Amino acid sequence: MLSKIILINKIILLAFHHLFSRLRLKITSLVHRITYRPVSNPRDIVVIGASFAGYHTAYCLAHSLPTGYRVTVIEKNSHFQLTWVLPRFCAVKGHESKAFIPYGPYLAKAPGSVYRWVCDEVAAIVPDEKGNGQGRVLLRSGEEIDYEYLVLATGSSATLPSRVEEESKEDGILALQGEQQRLGEGRDVVVIGGGPAGIELAADVKTEDPEKNVTLIHSHGALLNGHFGIDMRQRVLNELETLGVRVILGERPSVSDGTTELTLSTGEKIPCDCLVKCIGQKPNSKLFSFSVSPSGYIQVRPTLQLADSSMDNVYAAGDIIDKDIIKNGRAAIEQAQIVAQNIVRRIHGKQLVAYQSRWWEGVTKLTMGLRKNLVYVNDGKTDMAFSMKNKREELDSAMVWRFFGAKPYEDPE
Repeated sequence: MLSKIILINKIILLAFHHLFSRLRLKITSLVHRITYRPVSNPRDIVVIGASFAGYHTAYCLAHSLPTGYRVTVIEKNSHFQLTWVLPRFCAVKGHESKAFIPYGPYLAKAPGSVYRWVCDEVAAIVPDEKGNGQGRVLLRSGEEIDYEYLVLATGSSATLPSRVEEESKEDGILALQGEQQRLGEGRDVVVIGGGPAGIELAADVKTEDPEKNVTLIHSHGALLNGHFGIDMRQRVLNELETLGVRVILGERPSVSDGTTELTLSTGEKIPCDCLVKCIGQKPNSKLFSFSVSPSGYIQVRPTLQLADSSMDNVYAAGDIIDKDIIKNGRAAIEQAQIVAQNIVRRIHGKQLVAYQSRWWEGVTKLTMGLRKNLVYVNDGKTDMAFSMKNKREELDSAMVWRFFGAKPYEDPE
């Protein structure tokens, strides 16, 4: 009990810490706006990808780069895609547009000449033959951009309900509506994969229509993975079963498109007229051949520079890096701050700082149907799982819109 009280106090202190950090950033940003001066040929820090890691790296750089440097963001999507609301918006109608946050407002208070936004896709990365870590990126449009520093924040790819594959907001909304229709018409829904996305989708579908048969199949002996404590994993299982979701553990049935039933290792057949796969997120690392692990993730030093010693000017952050941590927006933002800080420190010839995963980065909130959340906290000494009421169908979408400087839910486009 005492350890949990200490953990609760840590959470309260953390809130004050973040408030102080935001205030300090506002002050330094004001000073930067006064001191930064535009130049005719700024040296580019290129950031590839603008989800949590890339967008926040760009924000930090845009408020701290010295005169003579510019951050250039290359992002193929028309809008920021809020991935952790996607399971809910696949199951519940009427909120699809809230998953797509307009780019731009987050950088609006930085000097206009300190950043450049390019809506395009990188076709290739060409390191300088001198081996100095510099190089150029080739875009799908044919444009070439030289970089002095490069930040890889390309994230991971998957299908709904984990990721939207479409690049435009309009196509993304259509994809979500297509999933809503498919799930709405299904009577025997089978979800493969007992990670957060699969758990949340199964719970939401069952809550939306209790008459549906919803089955969640997971290949391991417990839901979630080893980053979560035993109590949390058991509570998730209990909540799903209370909702009426059938959970099958330790099974890996073969599936294919058009499947009408799945056969378990016991020989039991599970009816299925709507199959959802929540497995197989893959790092988007195909553009870069240096420092790639066998699993496809980018290997980095503690400073978040690439592990390859010839790539001192190349950094990586977010889902793409090869670190055994819970990968989420909080962790990506912490890494982004370290990347931006180290680039500026390197420009000034200062010693770089190391990224160390903080306990609060792993705080996880899972929706257990439309009216309840389970929250998991682990500070390395004590872990705690507790439930909260869920009052908003759109979850915390509005909070994230405001974080990125956008007014919920106004989109000028």
